[in-house]
Amino acid sequence: MSREKKTAVGVATPATEIDKQSTDIINQAIEKIDPKSIKNANRYMKVVAEPVAKALHGFCRQSEEFARAITETDVTFQECLEAITKGIGQALSDIDTYQRAVEYYFPGAKIEFKMTIRMSEYDLEEPESRTAKPEPALKKNIDLSLDSLLDW
Repeated sequence: MSREKKTAVGVATPATEIDKQSTDIINQAIEKIDPKSIKNANRYMKVVAEPVAKALHGFCRQSEEFARAITETDVTFQECLEAITKGIGQALSDIDTYQRAVEYYFPGAKIEFKMTIRMSEYDLEEPESRTAKPEPALKKNIDLSLDSLLDW
């Protein structure tokens, strides 16, 4: 019995294979969250099915760990919708709806919600000053002109 010596290079998964695995998991999770698969939906489920599916698809693309949690569970998207719409009364905010959906698949997970107002079409593009990290303060420049030096 010869024992083969293993090396890190020999047992490591190539990056392209990891990327493919990640993509496969994300795609499987997205397929599992299908608003068209809902049967016998109550009125609340009908209202939230499409937006919740879109939000969950986005979260799957952001986090492979979240996508993996969805693929590894036996629950259906319909069961998720039933759980998040149970006992909502007259209203439920968007953020609460998405938070309930995320916690249904991944207990303890939290979502962030950010709203920004854009007052014109020119505000739609993020200026570099908003997205870039602020630069350290530079020394204030002193403006000297030849006239100010000669005029004493």
